[in-house]
Amino acid sequence: MPVIMLLAGIDEAGYGPTLGPLAVVATRVHADSVAALVAGFAASSTGLADSKRVHRPGDLGPLERVALGGLAWLTGTPPRSAAEVFALLGEEPDQRADTAWMTGADELLLPVAAAECPIWRVAGIVPAGVAGSLVQPATYNRTLRAGHNKAELELDLVGALLTWVGAHAGEIAVDRLGGRRYYRDALQARFPAAMILIEEESTVLSRYRICHEGCDQSVAFAVDGESLNPLTALASCIAKYARELHLLLLNRHWCARWPQLKPTAGYPEDARRWLAAIGPLSPEVAHALVRTETSRERRKVASI
Repeated sequence: MPVIMLLAGIDEAGYGPTLGPLAVVATRVHADSVAALVAGFAASSTGLADSKRVHRPGDLGPLERVALGGLAWLTGTPPRSAAEVFALLGEEPDQRADTAWMTGADELLLPVAAAECPIWRVAGIVPAGVAGSLVQPATYNRTLRAGHNKAELELDLVGALLTWVGAHAGEIAVDRLGGRRYYRDALQARFPAAMILIEEESTVLSRYRICHEGCDQSVAFAVDGESLNPLTALASCIAKYARELHLLLLNRHWCARWPQLKPTAGYPEDARRWLAAIGPLSPEVAHALVRTETSRERRKVASI
């Protein structure tokens, strides 16, 4: 089968939580067509689906099987530690060195919960890599305090991944970001020299073509994109897995200090319970640990 198209999928995990990183991931392959991509995965036994369907709270195994299998397939080598997963998504050890609950990633060996991780074989598809960003609370807080919002932050991360995917992508499928429908202006700001053509803007799909010298990309932002495109689903699973590994490190650190402390998944209601249990935080620790989007929320964290 001739391999003629560069295809990619982009998704995130951790857009809404209070604790842990925001992860945005892109996966990339060569295939004959989008139809061939979908058919190849449908005929495979990867277990791939949207991370919300794969992940079971309290049991990392199912998500880990998909994420590690997918990472090994995309890169040719299975990651052996959490640090290796983080490195694939652009996070280096020195970015964790000064934060106690992020240390130990080299010693967190994989798999954590899965008995084994399958070797993927997807007929007619040639894997071409993975990239991403892990935005920890300290970076997140600095960005928002500089006057940006989290939607702008995420769009900037997606824009960087569009550049990574390559100049001649047949289609890049992105899960629609936070219900946003119109992306032309954001794409134009990211690629000021390009012509951004609107191909469709509907309630379920926003499709654009990015054209400038040496570049011709088709980008589609779709509602439930991870359910429609296997590459977006794979990006979703890898992003969720990387976030879960960071939360595992966080919970191990803090639960070792407070043995009665119950682990947290980082979402707002449970994060409030968890933060109340560990008591008052210094401003420095709060800045590195907790996403605080408004001055009101910052005061609330300081008072816990």
